[in-house]
Amino acid sequence: MCSFLLALVVLFVYNYPVMQNRNAKLKTPARAKAGQTSVTAVAQSDCPPPDAFLAEAMKEPKRILLMDFIATIRTLRLEKKFTFRAIAEWFAKRGVETDHSAVYRAYLASIPEDQRNPEQDWSEVEALDFADENVQVKKP
Repeated sequence: MCSFLLALVVLFVYNYPVMQNRNAKLKTPARAKAGQTSVTAVAQSDCPPPDAFLAEAMKEPKRILLMDFIATIRTLRLEKKFTFRAIAEWFAKRGVETDHSAVYRAYLASIPEDQRNPEQDWSEVEALDFADENVQVKKP
């Protein structure tokens, strides 16, 4: 009995949208008389005009991307022999919130294709757009 009720509920839930569509009445617009033009009213909404959106967009601060700091990352990594975790901590001390994984991904993405080791798998670097990772800057 319980399985019968369960099957009945499943059938009802599955067919409910179909039943609603069958019972819906078609709304057809009234035909205009000869010589009359039909005018469609546009609904007013609370949405601001496009110029207001543009003004708000212009006020937004420019995003700071981790790729903006790639020269610093490469210097700390190649010349100073910092680990990626140490580079992330170095940035954190200076107000740039990031993590070692993001630093590593940006570093990999900055290596030119002709300098990449062909024996390594670079598909992850090509497939993802992680180098544009937004970083948070703390204001002092």
